[in-house]
Amino acid sequence: MKFLADHCVYGKTVRLLRAQGHEVITLKELGQADAEDLQVLTLAQSLGAVLITNDKGFGNILTYPPERYGGILLLRMTAANQQRVHQVLLNFLRQHNRETMRHTLVVIDARTYRIRKPNRKPNE
Repeated sequence: MKFLADHCVYGKTVRLLRAQGHEVITLKELGQADAEDLQVLTLAQSLGAVLITNDKGFGNILTYPPERYGGILLLRMTAANQQRVHQVLLNFLRQHNRETMRHTLVVIDARTYRIRKPNRKPNE
């Protein structure tokens, strides 16, 4: 799967995903480390990537409705729980593919993941 890693995603998460064979592009690598949230989502769209972030603001479905975007993966992670969150993340990625991430918000914490999909397809 192809990911755009927000500036707040831990380097350990980026390395873990790359080691699992995922393509991960960071905002820093693109020279966009200071991009605003909407710019970040637009960039993820243009790259055909799922946005991966630790920024809880992206979990606000009123501000960032999942049906408008190609996928947002929100990690509810701290330094203390990152190993458990990584385990749940890897479990999620074994069970889901890129197509199931489209127009979806996935929130992953140390215990489980939650998937928020719109009730209808975009443009209906």
